[in-house]
Amino acid sequence: MPTADRYDHSMQEMMARTGSFPLHVPYGLVRRFGRPGGVVLDPFCGKGTSILAARLLGRPAYGLDVAPEAVICSRAKLLATDVRAVESYIRRLPTDDGDCADVPDEVRIFFHPATLSQILSVRDALLHDVDLGRRATRSCATVALGLLLGILHGHASYSLSLPSSHAYSMSPQYVQRYSQEHGLTAPLRSVQECLLAKAARCFRDPLPPSVAGDVMEAPAAAVATAFPELTGRVDLVVTSPPYLAAQTYAKDNRLRLWLLNRSYPTIRAQYIQTQSIDRYRDLLTEAFAAIAKALRRSGKLVCIAGDVRHTTTSKGERRTDVIRTGDLLADICRSRQVGLRITHRSVHRVVGGRRYLNALANSNGHSQRDMVERVFVAER
Repeated sequence: MPTADRYDHSMQEMMARTGSFPLHVPYGLVRRFGRPGGVVLDPFCGKGTSILAARLLGRPAYGLDVAPEAVICSRAKLLATDVRAVESYIRRLPTDDGDCADVPDEVRIFFHPATLSQILSVRDALLHDVDLGRRATRSCATVALGLLLGILHGHASYSLSLPSSHAYSMSPQYVQRYSQEHGLTAPLRSVQECLLAKAARCFRDPLPPSVAGDVMEAPAAAVATAFPELTGRVDLVVTSPPYLAAQTYAKDNRLRLWLLNRSYPTIRAQYIQTQSIDRYRDLLTEAFAAIAKALRRSGKLVCIAGDVRHTTTSKGERRTDVIRTGDLLADICRSRQVGLRITHRSVHRVVGGRRYLNALANSNGHSQRDMVERVFVAER
């Protein structure tokens, strides 16, 4: 049986994304709390870490997310493709001049004009094949599109942008100012060669046999509509829902959304992203009520959630409280509306210092503040 360690630095690295947990976390949870062959669901699947963990363990895997870029990468981790097929497909992609006329300035600033032209040509071919290609072509196109999302920005030798973060789209104003101050120029890249380099890295370890499953672009509350066949059949839910007042995923993925011809404001509106505790509780209650109906009798839900700092202002005075997100979500799960039974709780600390963790901690991004994560298990 393949282990998580082999894939944490290969297929799991297809696309960096803030807030993702290491592969060994869901891998261990699926092994501990799931049954052999049991269906695994992650209704907030992100870039597919739980999906990949389930595949490594030979379990049918299903996921939902509202983020288009995340859904593409999650789907890629379910497909029956190998590096030779993907490489052959990439070499056939057109790289002739793409039309840059409608590219906004806040996107142009990241790329060399010739690189940007190639990106557009490749992007258009990939989107066509993902939607209309035959099955094998569609699979390779989905993987290649995930790879392109992963190299669109970053600081690796195969990244296509000015040196920047792999995980999120940096502010165009900051990138422009920093690049001018430090004499940085956007690199001229061969998009095909960069895709091939990324493919070699992601497929360094061949994936195990594919499993049944799918990933849908939909909110967690729509699980019954997205996967009606799963009602009462899911063995294990493994997930980490959005945290209160902490998520900026749509903003973080502005460049990737542009690549996919998707509207940042429209996608942002789909997120559970609110400062209101009451609104957050209502949204997550709706989501977990739907998720609970997907569980089989005695099926389990494992949830991971970090504490966040929540600041409010009343009568001109600011107050900051620590919200124990995991405890809040556990209370939701055992509420009358959801009806699950809490069977296990644990607490552990994650070393701070990363941008995402500092955002949750409400720090300036330079402090080494540990984050508290709470895990609970609920049973139907």
